[in-house]
Amino acid sequence: MMGTGAVDKCVLNLNDDELDQHIYRIMPEKYVIDIFSQQTNVLSQVHNWKDKFENFQLKLGGILNGEPFEYAFRDDFVGQCWTREYLSEAMWGIYANKPDLRFLRVRSTPRKLLAALIEAHSEMPQDTCFIGKVLYKRENDLEAYARNGGVSKVNARRLAESLLLKRRSFRHESEVRLIYFGDAKGYTEKGLYRYAVNPHEMITQIMADPNRDRTTWRADRERLRKNTGYTGEIKRSKIYDPPEWDTPTFGG
Repeated sequence: MMGTGAVDKCVLNLNDDELDQHIYRIMPEKYVIDIFSQQTNVLSQVHNWKDKFENFQLKLGGILNGEPFEYAFRDDFVGQCWTREYLSEAMWGIYANKPDLRFLRVRSTPRKLLAALIEAHSEMPQDTCFIGKVLYKRENDLEAYARNGGVSKVNARRLAESLLLKRRSFRHESEVRLIYFGDAKGYTEKGLYRYAVNPHEMITQIMADPNRDRTTWRADRERLRKNTGYTGEIKRSKIYDPPEWDTPTFGG
């Protein structure tokens, strides 16, 4: 079991109630099946993320006593992005926007994600394992954070905090991020890092994308259940379905 002290040191911008609230991640179906078949979760180096403002603190480096420097460990951070939005057409549109591919949305909680990460990295997790809510700031606030009043403050928690700052134009994503500070030498050529998890404990629901053929959904669901071995709830998003209303009746 993960003690309260370990949780407190690894949690950023989330209160205790928020640790147990649902969060969601949309991925290609084959990636979700791989999580179950390989019993691993996959984190990605920050430079793979879409927003080029990501990792601004580590990218900038700094000037110390007149000498420019770079952070030697700037590529050691990997992460995974989740959202608190459970009913958002925009999220399906952003992350399931290829009509020839099938996507799945998995559900978890920050506590479950962090517990699985710490279990795989039980030595000094307070310096390597983090879960946090993204804060959305104006660009000048991000710059002020990076400059920190001219005071250099370098520790794992501070750098993880910097990965939880984004511009306000991304507020619709309502992100929660799982972050690991490891060693880039152990990542793949594509900047991916895999670690062991029990997906049946980590994932609490699977939802299929709303573009699927409704007439074949039952067979599709059974195929997903067979391919994942998942015994929990598997649903299909109905966000694009027509209303299931009775025909309106009007008086003459």
